Amino acid sequence: MRHAPPLHIVPALVAGLLVALLFAAPLGGQVPTDTAPPRVPLPPARADTTHADSVKVDTVKAPIAVAARPAMPELRGRRTVWDRDALFASGALTLAELLTQVPGVTTYLAGFIAAPTATSWYGEPGRVRVYLDGVEMDGLDPREGGVRDLAVIQLWTLEEVAAERAAGELRVFLRSWRVRLTTPETRTDILTGSENTNLYRGFFGKRMQSGGVLQLAAQQYSTTSVRTAGDGDALGAFTRVGVARGRLTVDGVVTRFSRTRSATKRYVLSGSPDPAAIGAFKGLDQAAYVRVAWADTDTAHFWAQVVAATLLHAERNDSTQAPGDTAVSQAQYVATAGIRRWGATLSATARLRSGGGEQRLAPTVRGGWEGRWMAVGAVAELGGPDSTRRVDAMVLLTPFQWLHLSAAHSVYKPDSLLSGGSQRTTSRAEAGVRVFDRWITGGVVRRSAALELGVPVFDPSLAPVAVPSVTGVEGGLSGRIRGPFSFEWRGIKWAADGSYRPTVESRTMLSVQTGFERWLTRHQFMLQASAVHEYRGAFEGPDGAGGVQRAEGASTFATLLDIRIGAAHVFWYNRNPVGKVYETVPGYLMPRLVQLYGIRWQFWN
Repeated sequence: MRHAPPLHIVPALVAGLLVALLFAAPLGGQVPTDTAPPRVPLPPARADTTHADSVKVDTVKAPIAVAARPAMPELRGRRTVWDRDALFASGALTLAELLTQVPGVTTYLAGFIAAPTATSWYGEPGRVRVYLDGVEMDGLDPREGGVRDLAVIQLWTLEEVAAERAAGELRVFLRSWRVRLTTPETRTDILTGSENTNLYRGFFGKRMQSGGVLQLAAQQYSTTSVRTAGDGDALGAFTRVGVARGRLTVDGVVTRFSRTRSATKRYVLSGSPDPAAIGAFKGLDQAAYVRVAWADTDTAHFWAQVVAATLLHAERNDSTQAPGDTAVSQAQYVATAGIRRWGATLSATARLRSGGGEQRLAPTVRGGWEGRWMAVGAVAELGGPDSTRRVDAMVLLTPFQWLHLSAAHSVYKPDSLLSGGSQRTTSRAEAGVRVFDRWITGGVVRRSAALELGVPVFDPSLAPVAVPSVTGVEGGLSGRIRGPFSFEWRGIKWAADGSYRPTVESRTMLSVQTGFERWLTRHQFMLQASAVHEYRGAFEGPDGAGGVQRAEGASTFATLLDIRIGAAHVFWYNRNPVGKVYETVPGYLMPRLVQLYGIRWQFWN
């Protein structure tokens, strides 16, 4: 018997805050939700220095090249871009956690930070693609069943995360950390807390007078989960060497994530406990590339890049029953060029994948134009990572400053009917209205019938299933309340239940950001705090015997506090402080009463 989700929690909270938003006096513009390109920080002023511009001009070198940003337009009133400061202030420890802030994303977890994850887009697992500096981070682990574990992609090595919300899939563009100053930059992060968690990071970066660059960084963490296991330790590393002079960049990057994870327990509170529902893992994931780039992809009229990369997933098996190591690797060669004129952008990419005894070429063409009252974007790709032909288009109309209208449509046609199913389409129509400098958004999403990927990393019986067409209704609200206080809510409700898709999801965040500028004029202090309430409906999936396995819906609460004093940040994350017992995947218990705290401290030597 199905039970209706306790939706009274969300509307009551939203209604009260909506009244506060509409009747509070407007005290400024909209809270920025799309961040600008990250600015390179200058060393903090010393005691005998009063101006940041006292840094000598010849200490700032030409920037290392970055991959192009997405060109698809987006409604105002939501965050889809994070710069480096925003990434660390978000409280997210993994990329999967960060993307839960994007409307349309759902993340499934089997435990704490070391356990496997799966991510879906508008209820479809695996419809999230990630690019690191232009290299697509394909999933090579066969256990994932084509649904990439995004927690394996190292968030702490990044300078920027930008999410492109096409109707049919989410594309996430990552830019790795860069430095521009010849003054050495060092930083130390320390985190500790619940689940016996300890995490350490170290960063070093320096530019040479010749334009050369050397960047080194490492992260180590360990965690112990007594109730559910699935814990372990991990060591991540990041290296960049190269040179950037004028418009030319030649560099090489290696990012490596080696980890050990114990077997994950399932049904620890009910049913028949399974002590090894997800097997233990010991191995690594690595990405490395060499790149030659010309000009700045954000501002230049013409730019071009060529990248040669390798991806590796390796497992070391110490078991006497199944000895031996396994490894899956892929070579990826990417050539891309673009032009920008009169508000229009056009780029073309040729991506050649080589691995498993075969080669696949995936050409992509992307275009966009932005005018005063309208913006359009389109992408066409042949033979992506799953040999699917894709066409995405989006238009954004801004006839008034207070009214935005958008429509998006995606058509995806798999190469194989047996493995990918028939052609599928997704359409989305949205509107945003600004009322007293607060944005109210609403929309409708329509998905056609399709073969939906499963989440076999949690259970082999959670396999691909054919699902009928379905319609969902989205809503959102964001803006300032008063002074430094702001509010953000978004939710979605589907017209029918479905496999791997909660019928209802909601996320509400109340936040404050202030530097007490009235009293502290040197900008050496910043306080950021937020309270987050999340609700998701039940998870359902096949049990392999013709039945359904189910995880009931749950609402959770979290708080975040980040205080900057000079160049040091002190932070405290409090997740599920009320000790809610809940699951996001049937049988896998989520952690309770998680508190994490620590410090991030940057130095300029």
